[in-house]
Amino acid sequence: MTGEPDNEAPWGEEQWERFMKESDVRSARYGELLETLMDHPERDEIIAREMGWDRDDEVDDEAEDDWRAELNEAMNDPLTDEELEEYRRERGEVEDVPAYARSFAWASRVFHSLRPEFESPLDEMSDVDELFIEALDCRVVAAKIAGGHGMGYDEDSLCGNIVCCKRSLEAADNSLRALAELAELRPELRETIAPLLEEGRQVRQLVVDRIEELRSQVWWE
Repeated sequence: MTGEPDNEAPWGEEQWERFMKESDVRSARYGELLETLMDHPERDEIIAREMGWDRDDEVDDEAEDDWRAELNEAMNDPLTDEELEEYRRERGEVEDVPAYARSFAWASRVFHSLRPEFESPLDEMSDVDELFIEALDCRVVAAKIAGGHGMGYDEDSLCGNIVCCKRSLEAADNSLRALAELAELRPELRETIAPLLEEGRQVRQLVVDRIEELRSQVWWE
Protein backbone atom coordinates (compact mmCIF):
# COMPACT_ATOMS: atom_id res chain seq x y z
CA MET A 1 0.00 0.00 0.00
CA THR A 2 1.14 3.55 -0.62
CA GLY A 3 0.16 6.91 0.81
CA GLU A 4 -2.12 7.24 3.80
CA PRO A 5 -3.68 3.97 5.05
CA ASP A 6 -7.24 3.41 3.92
CA ASN A 7 -9.36 2.19 6.80
CA GLU A 8 -11.88 0.80 4.32
CA ALA A 9 -9.32 -1.35 2.49
CA PRO A 10 -9.14 -5.06 3.40
CA TRP A 11 -6.17 -6.28 5.39
CA GLY A 12 -3.03 -7.19 3.47
CA GLU A 13 -0.62 -10.04 4.16
CA GLU A 14 1.52 -7.97 6.52
CA GLN A 15 -1.44 -7.11 8.73
CA TRP A 16 -2.64 -10.69 8.78
CA GLU A 17 0.85 -11.97 9.60
CA ARG A 18 1.11 -9.56 12.52
CA PHE A 19 -2.32 -10.55 13.75
CA MET A 20 -1.55 -14.29 13.57
CA LYS A 21 1.83 -13.90 15.26
CA GLU A 22 0.19 -11.96 18.08
CA SER A 23 -2.41 -14.72 18.35
CA ASP A 24 0.36 -17.36 18.49
CA VAL A 25 2.10 -15.52 21.32
CA ARG A 26 -1.10 -15.09 23.27
CA SER A 27 -2.07 -18.72 22.76
CA ALA A 28 1.33 -19.87 24.00
CA ARG A 29 1.07 -17.58 27.01
CA TYR A 30 -2.41 -18.88 27.82
CA GLY A 31 -1.14 -22.47 27.59
CA GLU A 32 1.72 -21.72 29.98
CA LEU A 33 -0.60 -20.07 32.49
CA LEU A 34 -3.14 -22.85 32.29
CA GLU A 35 -0.48 -25.50 32.90
CA THR A 36 1.04 -23.58 35.81
CA LEU A 37 -2.24 -22.66 37.48
CA MET A 38 -4.32 -25.73 36.66
CA ASP A 39 -5.07 -26.52 40.33
CA HIS A 40 -5.08 -22.96 41.67
CA PRO A 41 -8.43 -22.00 43.26
CA GLU A 42 -8.36 -18.58 41.56
CA ARG A 43 -7.06 -19.88 38.25
CA ASP A 44 -9.60 -18.21 35.98
CA GLU A 45 -9.28 -14.80 37.64
CA ILE A 46 -5.47 -14.87 37.54
CA ILE A 47 -5.39 -15.97 33.91
CA ALA A 48 -7.87 -13.26 32.94
CA ARG A 49 -5.72 -10.66 34.67
CA GLU A 50 -2.47 -11.90 33.14
CA MET A 51 -4.00 -12.10 29.66
CA GLY A 52 -5.54 -8.65 29.98
CA TRP A 53 -9.09 -9.86 29.65
CA ASP A 54 -10.20 -7.95 32.73
CA ARG A 55 -9.53 -4.49 31.33
CA ASP A 56 -10.28 -2.42 28.27
CA ASP A 57 -7.01 -1.56 26.56
CA GLU A 58 -6.79 1.51 24.37
CA VAL A 59 -6.51 0.59 20.72
CA ASP A 60 -4.21 2.74 18.61
CA ASP A 61 -5.14 1.21 15.29
CA GLU A 62 -8.80 2.09 14.65
CA ALA A 63 -8.95 -0.03 11.51
CA GLU A 64 -7.83 -3.12 13.42
CA ASP A 65 -10.28 -2.33 16.21
CA ASP A 66 -13.15 -2.09 13.72
CA TRP A 67 -12.14 -5.36 12.10
CA ARG A 68 -12.03 -7.16 15.43
CA ALA A 69 -15.47 -5.81 16.30
CA GLU A 70 -16.87 -7.06 13.01
CA LEU A 71 -15.25 -10.46 13.59
CA ASN A 72 -16.77 -10.73 17.05
CA GLU A 73 -20.16 -9.74 15.67
CA ALA A 74 -19.92 -12.37 12.96
CA MET A 75 -18.97 -15.03 15.51
CA ASN A 76 -21.98 -14.12 17.63
CA ASP A 77 -24.27 -14.31 14.61
CA PRO A 78 -23.48 -17.72 13.05
CA LEU A 79 -24.60 -18.74 9.59
CA THR A 80 -27.88 -20.58 9.21
CA ASP A 81 -27.79 -24.10 7.77
CA GLU A 82 -28.95 -22.74 4.41
CA GLU A 83 -26.31 -20.00 4.38
CA LEU A 84 -23.60 -22.46 5.37
CA GLU A 85 -24.59 -24.86 2.58
CA GLU A 86 -24.57 -22.01 0.03
CA TYR A 87 -21.16 -20.89 1.29
CA ARG A 88 -19.80 -24.40 0.87
CA ARG A 89 -21.16 -24.63 -2.67
CA GLU A 90 -19.59 -21.31 -3.60
CA ARG A 91 -16.12 -22.04 -2.27
CA GLY A 92 -16.04 -25.82 -2.92
CA GLU A 93 -14.70 -28.51 -0.63
CA VAL A 94 -11.14 -28.38 0.63
CA GLU A 95 -10.53 -31.85 -0.83
CA ASP A 96 -10.88 -30.23 -4.27
CA VAL A 97 -7.81 -28.07 -3.63
CA PRO A 98 -4.86 -29.92 -5.27
CA ALA A 99 -2.31 -28.65 -2.74
CA TYR A 100 -4.46 -29.96 0.10
CA ALA A 101 -5.21 -33.37 -1.42
CA ARG A 102 -1.59 -34.03 -2.39
CA SER A 103 -0.12 -32.77 0.89
CA PHE A 104 -2.53 -34.89 2.93
CA ALA A 105 -1.56 -38.01 0.98
CA TRP A 106 2.15 -37.12 1.26
CA ALA A 107 1.94 -36.72 5.05
CA SER A 108 0.30 -40.12 5.35
CA ARG A 109 3.04 -41.76 3.29
CA VAL A 110 5.83 -40.09 5.26
CA PHE A 111 4.32 -41.17 8.56
CA HIS A 112 3.60 -44.78 7.63
CA SER A 113 6.88 -45.24 5.71
CA LEU A 114 9.14 -44.03 8.50
CA ARG A 115 7.26 -44.64 11.74
CA PRO A 116 8.47 -48.26 12.17
CA GLU A 117 12.03 -46.92 12.21
CA PHE A 118 11.38 -44.42 15.00
CA GLU A 119 9.65 -45.85 18.05
CA SER A 120 12.10 -44.85 20.78
CA PRO A 121 10.74 -43.81 24.19
CA LEU A 122 10.80 -40.06 24.70
CA ASP A 123 13.66 -40.25 27.21
CA GLU A 124 15.79 -42.26 24.76
CA MET A 125 15.28 -40.15 21.66
CA SER A 126 18.36 -39.36 19.59
CA ASP A 127 19.03 -36.46 17.24
CA VAL A 128 17.89 -38.70 14.40
CA ASP A 129 14.59 -39.31 16.19
CA GLU A 130 14.20 -35.55 16.54
CA LEU A 131 14.68 -35.20 12.78
CA PHE A 132 11.87 -37.69 12.24
CA ILE A 133 9.59 -35.52 14.38
CA GLU A 134 10.58 -32.46 12.34
CA ALA A 135 9.89 -34.40 9.15
CA LEU A 136 6.35 -34.87 10.41
CA ASP A 137 5.80 -31.15 9.86
CA CYS A 138 4.45 -32.49 6.57
CA ARG A 139 1.19 -32.98 8.49
CA VAL A 140 1.00 -29.22 9.05
CA VAL A 141 1.03 -28.51 5.30
CA ALA A 142 -2.49 -29.77 4.67
CA ALA A 143 -3.76 -28.41 7.99
CA LYS A 144 -2.72 -24.85 7.16
CA ILE A 145 -4.20 -25.03 3.67
CA ALA A 146 -7.45 -26.27 5.18
CA GLY A 147 -7.33 -23.43 7.69
CA GLY A 148 -6.91 -20.88 4.93
CA HIS A 149 -9.71 -22.45 2.93
CA GLY A 150 -11.92 -22.24 5.98
CA MET A 151 -11.23 -18.52 6.26
CA GLY A 152 -12.62 -18.09 2.77
CA TYR A 153 -11.90 -16.05 -0.33
CA ASP A 154 -13.68 -12.77 0.30
CA GLU A 155 -11.70 -9.55 0.33
CA ASP A 156 -11.75 -9.38 4.13
CA SER A 157 -10.18 -12.83 4.52
CA LEU A 158 -8.25 -13.51 1.31
CA CYS A 159 -4.87 -12.32 2.59
CA GLY A 160 -5.42 -14.29 5.79
CA ASN A 161 -5.91 -17.33 3.57
CA ILE A 162 -2.63 -16.51 1.82
CA VAL A 163 -0.76 -16.20 5.12
CA CYS A 164 -2.06 -19.64 6.14
CA CYS A 165 -0.70 -21.00 2.86
CA LYS A 166 2.65 -19.31 3.53
CA ARG A 167 2.77 -21.14 6.86
CA SER A 168 1.97 -24.31 4.95
CA LEU A 169 4.97 -23.63 2.71
CA GLU A 170 7.22 -23.12 5.73
CA ALA A 171 6.11 -26.49 7.09
CA ALA A 172 6.82 -28.16 3.74
CA ASP A 173 10.31 -26.66 3.66
CA ASN A 174 11.04 -27.81 7.20
CA SER A 175 9.82 -31.31 6.49
CA LEU A 176 11.87 -31.56 3.29
CA ARG A 177 14.98 -30.35 5.09
CA ALA A 178 14.53 -32.92 7.86
CA LEU A 179 13.91 -35.74 5.38
CA ALA A 180 17.07 -34.82 3.46
CA GLU A 181 19.11 -34.82 6.68
CA LEU A 182 17.63 -38.17 7.69
CA ALA A 183 18.69 -39.64 4.36
CA GLU A 184 22.24 -38.45 5.01
CA LEU A 185 22.40 -39.77 8.57
CA ARG A 186 20.61 -43.07 7.89
CA PRO A 187 21.93 -44.39 4.55
CA GLU A 188 19.83 -47.53 4.90
CA LEU A 189 16.71 -45.35 4.63
CA ARG A 190 17.71 -43.45 1.50
CA GLU A 191 15.75 -45.73 -0.78
CA THR A 192 12.65 -45.20 1.34
CA ILE A 193 13.12 -41.46 1.71
CA ALA A 194 13.98 -40.66 -1.92
CA PRO A 195 10.40 -40.95 -3.26
CA LEU A 196 9.09 -39.08 -0.20
CA LEU A 197 11.42 -36.20 -1.01
CA GLU A 198 10.36 -36.17 -4.64
CA GLU A 199 6.69 -36.18 -3.72
CA GLY A 200 7.32 -33.48 -1.13
CA ARG A 201 8.95 -31.22 -3.72
CA GLN A 202 5.89 -31.63 -5.92
CA VAL A 203 3.63 -30.79 -2.99
CA ARG A 204 5.75 -27.72 -2.22
CA GLN A 205 5.31 -26.47 -5.77
CA LEU A 206 1.55 -26.93 -5.52
CA VAL A 207 1.55 -24.76 -2.38
CA VAL A 208 3.63 -22.12 -4.20
CA ASP A 209 1.17 -22.23 -7.10
CA ARG A 210 -1.74 -21.81 -4.71
CA ILE A 211 -0.17 -18.76 -3.07
CA GLU A 212 0.40 -17.19 -6.48
CA GLU A 213 -3.17 -17.99 -7.53
CA LEU A 214 -4.62 -16.38 -4.42
CA ARG A 215 -2.34 -13.35 -4.71
CA SER A 216 -3.58 -12.78 -8.25
CA GLN A 217 -6.99 -11.99 -6.72
CA VAL A 218 -5.61 -9.26 -4.45
CA TRP A 219 -6.14 -5.78 -5.88
CA TRP A 220 -5.53 -3.58 -2.84
CA GLU A 221 -1.80 -4.09 -2.22
